[in-house]
Amino acid sequence: MGTFARRALASAVFWGIMAGFSSLALSGRQEETSESVKNMFALLEVYTSRPFLPSSAMPDHLWMETGKGRVVFLHFDKPVADPSARVIFAGDGISGRFCAEDQPEGGTTGFVHFHRAQTPHLEISHGGRAGEEGYWLRHVAVAEFDMMDTHFTMGTAMNFMPTIPPRCGAS
Repeated sequence: MGTFARRALASAVFWGIMAGFSSLALSGRQEETSESVKNMFALLEVYTSRPFLPSSAMPDHLWMETGKGRVVFLHFDKPVADPSARVIFAGDGISGRFCAEDQPEGGTTGFVHFHRAQTPHLEISHGGRAGEEGYWLRHVAVAEFDMMDTHFTMGTAMNFMPTIPPRCGAS
């Protein structure tokens, strides 16, 4: 299995190990973190879905559908094809409409960023028209860093490019 597929498939199991990575990173126990990574890759053979780039304008993202209207993703600091690319966010997404009524828990659990499902070539797809289909995303920073004039710390990034949805009413 190639690096591209391994990176994408690894995202399917990241929630199970994120808490471990966070506590290990904070404790400084690098040998345990390395062992966790090895164990994670051992799980990859059970996944059959394939990773995809959500938009041609987002070469630094890998998404994978996990079923029932959900995705998991990795967000890198540079295009995925670059061997020096590092994961800066891991996350998950729930399908829905760009409507306040569809935003999971009103964004209180971190689903603050919306991506359209259908994105024209070279469009990034943040937000959308009222009622447009897509995914509500929750980004989890895997380290402390600055990006887009914003400081992120390890954990759920409540401040990652929030897209404020309109009220759509009943449909």
